[in-house]
Amino acid sequence: MKKTNILLSALAVFTLGEVAVQAQTYTYHAGDLLAAFRKSGSSFDLIVDLGSASSFQSGSSMSLDLSSGLTSVFGSANASGVYWSVFGYVNTSSSPLGAQNTLFVTDPRSDITIQNDPNSSMTSSGQGQVVSKMVAIANGATSGSAVILGNQIVEVPVGLNSGGNPVSYTVGVGSLGDFNGTWAPAVENTTAGSTTASDLFQQNPGASNTGSYLGEFTLNSAGILAFNPVPEPSTWAMMGSGVLALLALRRRK
Repeated sequence: MKKTNILLSALAVFTLGEVAVQAQTYTYHAGDLLAAFRKSGSSFDLIVDLGSASSFQSGSSMSLDLSSGLTSVFGSANASGVYWSVFGYVNTSSSPLGAQNTLFVTDPRSDITIQNDPNSSMTSSGQGQVVSKMVAIANGATSGSAVILGNQIVEVPVGLNSGGNPVSYTVGVGSLGDFNGTWAPAVENTTAGSTTASDLFQQNPGASNTGSYLGEFTLNSAGILAFNPVPEPSTWAMMGSGVLALLALRRRK
C-alpha cells in the first residue's frame, strides 16, 4: 500500500511538472515592449516580451531574472559581448499608447550615472520604416522557428528569413544596431561582466519632436533586467519637502 502511494505521489509530481512545462506560453500583443539579446557567433537570439508599453508610460518599475534564458542561449548570464536593447512601436491610428508610428527605443549610456539627452524624432513616414523592422522581429518571435524557453521568453534562429518577414533580431536590428540604418543613434548596449544601463525614450513622430524620457533599463552581471521609471511628480514633491525639512533642521541647530 505504501509503495502504491509513493508511486502515485511520484506520478502526480511528474504530471504537475508536465503541466507546468505545457503552460509556458509566448503571446505578443501590439504595443508590447521587447527585450532582445544577441551575440556574435551564437546560433540563436533571445527575445523577451516585457508587456504593454503602458506600464512603462505609467511609471511602473520592473525586475526580471533572465539568467537561465541567457545561460541557455549564450552559455552564461553575463557573457561578454552580448548585445541587448528594448524596443516597441505603435502601428495603428487608434492606439492609447500614442500616435501611429510612435517608437519606444533604448539609448545606451556611456556612463551609467549620466542620463542621455533626448534624440530628435523623424517624420511619421520615416519612423514607419523603423516600425516595419520592429514588426518583422516581433513576427519572428511568434513564428514556428521560435522555441519557448519560459513564459514570454523565446529563442529564435539568428538567420531566420534574412531580409524578409518574419526575421530574427540579429537580422532585423542589423550589424550596427540601428534597425538596418533606419534609426539613429544605435539602440544596443553590450555586456562586459558588469552593470550596463540604457535610457528608454518614447519618440512621437514629427521632425520637430524630441524623445520623452520614460526611465532607465539596467542589466547586471547576474542577468537581472530592471526598469527604473521617471519619478512621479508627487515623488519629486516629497523629496523636495524632505530636503527643505533637513535644511530647516540644520538652520535651527
